[in-house]
Amino acid sequence: MRVLDLEHARGSLARGLARQAMELAARDSAETAGILNEVHQMAPNIRSRQRFAARIRGRRGVVQALPTSQGLVVVLRTVLGVDLRKDGVDCFREERIAWTRFHVRTGKGLIVFKVHSVHATRHVMQRRVERSDCPLSGLLGDMDAAMVRALSRLAKGDVLTDRDDAYLPARRGVWAGGTEVTQVDPGWGPAFRKAAPMEIFAIRTFLGEAEMRPTVWLGWSGEKVA
Repeated sequence: MRVLDLEHARGSLARGLARQAMELAARDSAETAGILNEVHQMAPNIRSRQRFAARIRGRRGVVQALPTSQGLVVVLRTVLGVDLRKDGVDCFREERIAWTRFHVRTGKGLIVFKVHSVHATRHVMQRRVERSDCPLSGLLGDMDAAMVRALSRLAKGDVLTDRDDAYLPARRGVWAGGTEVTQVDPGWGPAFRKAAPMEIFAIRTFLGEAEMRPTVWLGWSGEKVA
């Protein structure tokens, strides 16, 4: 039997690994509406938040669930069919994985959600395999960890810009993309029924150091990503 050096076959493996990750994500997509409606019913005390976070961690598509001093941070992963429109005209439809971070603040008679979301396609995951030294096994789990970091940066407004392009710094490169706008699902609960359209960061590709423009590399290297 011939033994293959998989690390030197990234280009050949990337498409299949990305397809597998997308299929796994589709089978493990979060029930966002159900979880958020439960959040609306959560009692506003630390003990309830701790119990709720522990209860949902094992559910499908729950990437992170952490109680905070005033609320809760939940990151959910879902697979969506997204219709892209420009100037009111449908352009095309694509399948994406959405990682959405809900920072919930609760109090007496009060519940406030701060929402950030990043989307990635199969192409993005393929490029990450090709252009970084990310693990060749467990690609979806690696993407989950990377998107938690990306969402934290997005929540802080930590986005690099160069010319008309936007980038979220990563450990091994940058996520290149831009802002899109989508309607909020009113099924997410009372706090969302009259919500304004939501901005998302749509990732279009992954750039390693070799693919970055010099000005992008300078911005990225100056970030000293942990």
